[in-house]
Amino acid sequence: MTTATASRTLRIVLIKPSKYDDEGYVIRHWKGTLPSNTLAALMGLTQDAQERQVLGSDVAVEIEMWDETVHRIRPDRIMKRGKREGMIDLVCLVGVQTNQYPRASDLAKQFAGLGAKVMLGGFHVSGTIEMIGMTPEIQELIDLGVTIVCGEVEEHWDELLQAALEERLEPTYNFVDDKPDLFEKPIPLMPKRYRNRFTFNHMATIDTSRGCPFNCSFCTIINVQGRKMRWRSPDWIAKKVRENWALGVTHYFFVDDNLARNKSWEQIFDRLIELRESEGIHLTFMMQVDLLSHTIPNFVEKARRAGCTQVFLGMESLNPANLADSGKNQNKISDYKVLIDKYRAHEIATHCGYIIGFDGDTYDSVISHDLLQLMNEVQPDQASFFMMTPLPGSADHKRWTREGRPMDKDFNRYDSFHAAMPHPRMTAEQWTQAYRDAWKTFYNFENMKGILQRSQDRNYFNIMKNFIWYKNALIEGEHPMITGFFRRKARLERRPTFPIESRWTYTRRRTREVGHILKEWVKLYWEMQELWLATWPQRDQRVQLAKQHIVRWRDIGRNFVTLRWHRSLPQFFMRVALTGRERLLGKSQDAIDAVRRQAVYSRRTLNRHWRQTLHWFGTLRWHRIDVGQTLVNLYREVKVNLWFLAHIIKSKAFDATGRMG
Repeated sequence: MTTATASRTLRIVLIKPSKYDDEGYVIRHWKGTLPSNTLAALMGLTQDAQERQVLGSDVAVEIEMWDETVHRIRPDRIMKRGKREGMIDLVCLVGVQTNQYPRASDLAKQFAGLGAKVMLGGFHVSGTIEMIGMTPEIQELIDLGVTIVCGEVEEHWDELLQAALEERLEPTYNFVDDKPDLFEKPIPLMPKRYRNRFTFNHMATIDTSRGCPFNCSFCTIINVQGRKMRWRSPDWIAKKVRENWALGVTHYFFVDDNLARNKSWEQIFDRLIELRESEGIHLTFMMQVDLLSHTIPNFVEKARRAGCTQVFLGMESLNPANLADSGKNQNKISDYKVLIDKYRAHEIATHCGYIIGFDGDTYDSVISHDLLQLMNEVQPDQASFFMMTPLPGSADHKRWTREGRPMDKDFNRYDSFHAAMPHPRMTAEQWTQAYRDAWKTFYNFENMKGILQRSQDRNYFNIMKNFIWYKNALIEGEHPMITGFFRRKARLERRPTFPIESRWTYTRRRTREVGHILKEWVKLYWEMQELWLATWPQRDQRVQLAKQHIVRWRDIGRNFVTLRWHRSLPQFFMRVALTGRERLLGKSQDAIDAVRRQAVYSRRTLNRHWRQTLHWFGTLRWHRIDVGQTLVNLYREVKVNLWFLAHIIKSKAFDATGRMG
């Protein structure tokens, strides 16, 4: 059925809202980092309903997909575009988390005021109503005609669309206790035009299962998706992976809260292994699991063969009392190192989540003890830090509400990097400082250097890219999970509680912000290059091949012809740039081997020269500038930067053995 021949049209606008920053501006980036699985899941369900013509053969269905973290949402323009007689607009605000609720609420009011049918769902409304019942902020939207949807909609999406078409949507729907069987439900769909909005556009997401059997008091998953595991068909997952491979998707984030407790994990891994080893579909993926996953027979081994490159572990704390208080009894601190070592032995990078703000935490206990133990003893490859937050839908929030414990009334701050409640042993400033210092301490140069030196070649550049992502988030002053690359701000796109700035005030402030970010990006670039020089060249076996063949200047021509440029020549020029003219002049092999054994690669000499040159230039003592050395160093600079960038750009191309190709 085409729109031209249909008697009616239902336009379905799926929107994943963002949140406001501390100055009231919507957080949006030129390139995002993490696409929304909820948005993809609703896209898959909606397209499936469209193909099955669940609304009738005389009804045309149009689908739009918006993610506010990378798209600018203008309700008036969305409503006007393509508006025709007989068209019904259904705006669905999907996957709304607590910190996104204020922004989602403002969007819902705007769309409802423009005549759209509006539905809003996600963990905030589902968890709140399930655990403590109706609250004023939710009732306010209902009174304005917004439909609130709680729980998962796989079993009810058709009826919701039919109700919207017939303009009989109810004020609320609660499906929390009616959890769907996911086995043969449509797999999340992530169109290429959406993926292209993200830095890693070869990545997609799939929730292979939902639920978690554990009982963490701060978690909302168990109270919304339940403790009973439900999973998708391994065959359907394999089919979608095969289809996506043809569309350029090579990497996945399996967003299950705990994939290790998916009862079909082995069948899923077996299907992925078959795709990799029999069909040449060398996909990779990251997953989230619990800290007992390494004890499951064959789990780690098969995860590696299936293509797992990174595992996210909810470590949460190194304080036994904190773990006991939160019901995280499955975490055994004595096993942390064993867990990390087992995954590392199978070339799977480890990424731990760490919560700061348990009742037993102090600034000193976190920074001076726990963090040092994490870095020096446990030694995960990456860490993400979060401030304890009383999320609606968690047992903690329910208990604190019942006890009358003070909590911040602004849900925009419930994002795990603001103090949303008083802490018994720290002021809000101390708590926030502990959180910020944890990031800075873990991602200092020496710790990152140690991590990369311990990493396997297979994971080296994945970890390096995550370092770039996370350090960029520190520049932005936001959490990496909501930070992309290059912040976009619209002057008129501001929270209603904030005034709209004049053009001059906004432009002046925004210019300063962009200038600061660009300056910090330059510093980050040099830091990452220095980190690469300190950790990669001496481990690359292809460097050794180049060194064996390229000894004298006369050998360059032969090696240029016989060796692939990305395996030998870049490494040769890098050595020229870093060790000077000795190589070109044909120093003895013994001297070259001595340099190689020292394996010291650094920008320090270059940096020292440029600082001195800029000093002479700035003080008008140009005669002091060594022009010859400056030209040589300029040559070295160009070569080093070219090969650094070449490695970063090419690093996503790994073959089945984990080698860069």
